[in-house]
Amino acid sequence: MELMPLQIDLPPGFAGMPVGSDDKMNRSRAWMVAENVAAGAGKSVEEFGSYLMALVPTMQANGIRVFGKFAVGPREGDVATLTLGVAQWPDTAPGSRDAVVAALAEQYRGRHKRAVVQPVRLPIGPAVVAISGGEFHLPGQDVRTQIKAEYQIPLPDRRSVVILSVVADSEDAWPAIADATAKVAWSLRGGEVAR
Repeated sequence: MELMPLQIDLPPGFAGMPVGSDDKMNRSRAWMVAENVAAGAGKSVEEFGSYLMALVPTMQANGIRVFGKFAVGPREGDVATLTLGVAQWPDTAPGSRDAVVAALAEQYRGRHKRAVVQPVRLPIGPAVVAISGGEFHLPGQDVRTQIKAEYQIPLPDRRSVVILSVVADSEDAWPAIADATAKVAWSLRGGEVAR
């Protein structure tokens, strides 16, 4: 089944890449990103590009269409990671998209007890928006705070849902994260089909 073409407006300063089914195009995009950011990461273009290409099959398998980073928040160095994926249901979703949104919101609240979850209406249709935060305990007593804004947007095809997630390690950046994520979600629209 062919996925619905989508377009979004990315945040200013976004550095990342779209992921598609054409490996030649993915390779070209990975090298373009690597040329722009490898030096800042202390890697060669070839090494950084190969890291990106190694991630592509996993991203494809998980429906990820765009991923990357951008500056966000009040402090220099606050960076957020944006991921946009499309998940598909095995069958057409029963009922209206509003009913699907209500079910998605209930499910999200069940998995993220402290999240703020609410339905919203975007230009493309109804959606769920959630803001959550938490601490992640890594080996060596390293504790990291993570703030996440997520939109789940059932598409008009009634077979797919867009999952837009923006995550950052800065607690102070949560208003900027929420704002940047909302701007991307509000810009989501159907794209033109390539012929």
